[in-house]
Amino acid sequence: MTTTAGYLKEMRECAEAIGLGAPEYVTPQDKWVTLNGIRMHYLDWGNDAKPPLVLLHGGSLTAHTWDMAALLLRPHYHMIALDQRGHGDTEWTPDAQLAEDNEALMLRDTEAFIDHLGYPQVILCGMSMGGNNSYRYAAKHPDRLRALVIVDVAPEIMTEGQRDMEAFRRESETLSRFEDFLDRAVSFNPNRKPAHLRYSLLHSLKQVDGGWTWKQDHRRRGAQDEAARKARTEVMWAAVKVITTPTLLMRGEVSRILSPESTAATVKAMRDCEAVVIPRATHNVQGDNPKDTAAALDAFVVKRLGAGR
Repeated sequence: MTTTAGYLKEMRECAEAIGLGAPEYVTPQDKWVTLNGIRMHYLDWGNDAKPPLVLLHGGSLTAHTWDMAALLLRPHYHMIALDQRGHGDTEWTPDAQLAEDNEALMLRDTEAFIDHLGYPQVILCGMSMGGNNSYRYAAKHPDRLRALVIVDVAPEIMTEGQRDMEAFRRESETLSRFEDFLDRAVSFNPNRKPAHLRYSLLHSLKQVDGGWTWKQDHRRRGAQDEAARKARTEVMWAAVKVITTPTLLMRGEVSRILSPESTAATVKAMRDCEAVVIPRATHNVQGDNPKDTAAALDAFVVKRLGAGR
């Protein structure tokens, strides 16, 4: 586990390397709760009097993927970022539950987590895997949401980007030194500053016998064939079509996951959705361009909910 006391220096170096212009440097509080039999870790950025903004990361990422954007948004929101099951410092799904539908488990986690926070309504923002969880939550619980922000995911996505990310993970499953991971990350994503990649890896890796490895659970879950993918796509289309919450769909300008065509189809299918393209961003929108991600999110919320948010 990486504690808040251990990374303020790296946070500052990362923010300064990318020219973030953060008003101040603070670290969130590590918190824990057991939900659905899983001990879950989350980050609480404080400012209780501000509107609650719940953040759900993408697959293979952690709650810290939002840190740079959070430094800019913290003056206006009470941000809470969850490590979803099998990711970051949250426990993995027990062996006895591996045969269960993982998407259904994560939806129940999201429901339980928002209930645990105790707010009548929240703003929910989810990226990729977290975006799918957010779509499904919004379809079932419109009364609990003030606004919905989805980052680079839709019912239909491109598969080439998924293959590239999975290949990178397999090729670097366990390496002897932290610096070996950093070298591969720089090669895989040369547009990111090394200080930024180092900061991300600080929260994504753990030490094991023989070196370092990823924190997340990569055990195979459920059917992966074309029929299963089609069924999941149909479930997602059914969800987006009934969402009534005002929604912002962000797409990375050079994303290899979410196409412009799929973005347009999703906006058309939803009742109240608008889209924005975040420049200089791949699928990992909030990581590649946290400044414009934060600005787009805040501008949407202010427009829809008012200057007082």
